[in-house]
Amino acid sequence: MDSMRGSVCLRWIAILLPIASAAGAAGIERSKPHVSTNEEMFQWASDVVRISEQHPWFRRMGTEGDEATRAYLVEKLRSFGIEDVEEQDYDLEYRFYERWKLAVEGEELPCYFMRGAGYTEGEAVHGELVFAGEAIDPAADFSGKIVVFEVRGQAIPGAAVHALADFVYDPNGTLAKGSFGGKAGAIPANFPVSYYLASDQGAVGLIAILKDYETGSDRFYSDPSAMVHTRVPGVFLGKYAGEALVARMQASPEPLEASLVVEGELRDSESANVVATLPGQKPETIIVNTHHDAGWAGGVQDASGIAAVLGLARYFARVPENFRQKTLIFAFDGSHYDWNYPMGANLFAEENSEVMENTVLAIGIEHIAKKFRAERGGYVDTGEIEPRILFTPPNRLLFEATKRAIVSHDLHDVVIPKAGAITMFGETQGFFLRGIPSFSYISGPEYLFLADDTLDKVAKDEFEAVVKTFIAIIDAAMYLPGSWIQRIDR
Repeated sequence: MDSMRGSVCLRWIAILLPIASAAGAAGIERSKPHVSTNEEMFQWASDVVRISEQHPWFRRMGTEGDEATRAYLVEKLRSFGIEDVEEQDYDLEYRFYERWKLAVEGEELPCYFMRGAGYTEGEAVHGELVFAGEAIDPAADFSGKIVVFEVRGQAIPGAAVHALADFVYDPNGTLAKGSFGGKAGAIPANFPVSYYLASDQGAVGLIAILKDYETGSDRFYSDPSAMVHTRVPGVFLGKYAGEALVARMQASPEPLEASLVVEGELRDSESANVVATLPGQKPETIIVNTHHDAGWAGGVQDASGIAAVLGLARYFARVPENFRQKTLIFAFDGSHYDWNYPMGANLFAEENSEVMENTVLAIGIEHIAKKFRAERGGYVDTGEIEPRILFTPPNRLLFEATKRAIVSHDLHDVVIPKAGAITMFGETQGFFLRGIPSFSYISGPEYLFLADDTLDKVAKDEFEAVVKTFIAIIDAAMYLPGSWIQRIDR
C-alpha cells in the first residue's frame, strides 16, 4: 500500500512540476532529448534557400520552387521518425509577371514590377510624367498621366518600445540604442494607398521610388502589407535611379514622356500545407506553424522560421508519447503571400475543424534575423540581432513562463508588447482572430521583402536560443488544462 501511495505521489510530482515552473517556482526537470544545434538548423535553412535558387521564381506560391520545398519538408519530417506527415493540397490563383519595362524619352530605366499591379496587355502605356512627391494631392488631376511617387519607409525607435511593452529583455542595451527595421523598415509608410489614390484620380500608371532603401534596390516583392489590388500598371525604381529621374523631370522645361510595359497573366495553380502530427495523451492540441513560401530565396523569410520549427518537431518527436500530454501539430503553411493573409493557416483552420475544436494554443515562428546597415554599396553586418517581437496570449501563467524562458536562454533584444498595443501579425494571426491563445515570434528587417534577403542575413547563432525558449513554453503549456491557457488574466 505504501508503495502504491509512493507511486501516486511521484506521478503527481511529475504533473505538477512543469506547472510550478510556469508559475515561477524552481523544480527538478526530467531528462530531455538532444536539441538540434545551430549548425544543423542553419543547414536546413541553407537547404531551403538552395532549393529556391534552383528555380526562376524561387518558392513563390504555386510555383515549381514551392512544390520542391514542400517535398523537402515532407522528407525531412519523416526522417525525424514522424509517421503522420501529409500535404494538405488546395487550389490557388496568382498574378504572374513575365516582362516589365520603363522608358523615359526613349531611354530605358532599370525597374521591377509592382506586385498586384495591372498588366498592359502587350501594349505599352504612354503618358506624361508628373511628380507627386511623398503624398498624393487629392485635388490633382492625373488623367492620362504616369505618376512618379516617393515611397517612404518607417522604422520604430528601439527606445520607444518600452511604452508599448509588458516586458523587454535588452541586457546589452542594443535595442534601446537602435531601431526596429533599420532606416526603411519592412513595410512602407505611405504605400500602397498612394497607388489607389493616383488611379482614382486618372493616372494610367505609377512609378514608385523606394526612397529610403539605401542600397538602391528595386527588387521589392511584398506580402499583402505592401501589395496592391489590381488597377493600373506600376513599377518600382531604386533610390538612385529615382533621384536621377526626379532631377531630370525638374530640370526639363517640358513634361517628359514615358512608356510603361507590364506583361503577365493570371494563373491557376496549387499549393499545400505540410502538416506533421505527434499524438499526445489528450486530444487537446498545440499548433506550431510557420510558412514555407517566399518572394525570393528568403533566407530570413522564412527559411529561418522553417528551420526553427523543424528543430522543434525533431525535438518533440524524440519525447516519449506518454510525456506529450497534448497533441502537437507542426504546420508549414503555403500561400502566406495571398490576399487571404495568412492563407495557408486560414485554410488549415477551415479544413481541420476537429483539430481546431481541440486547439488550445498556437505558436508561430518567423524571421530569425541579423541586423544589417544598408548603404549605397550594399549591407554592413552590425554584429547585432534584428529586434524581435514576441506576441503572447493574455494569460499570466504563460506570460511568466515566457519571461523565464527568454532570460534563461538569453533571447535578447526581444519585446513582449502590451495586449492591443501593436496589431498582432504573423502566421498565427488567423488563429488569434478566431480567439485561440496565440504566440507570434517575428521581426521586420528592412531587407525582408527585397531580393537582398539572402542566407547571410540569417542569425545562425540564435537558432538554439529560439528553439529552447519555445521548448520551455510548450513544456509549460503541456501540463496546463486548456481552460487555464484560455484564461484572460493579464
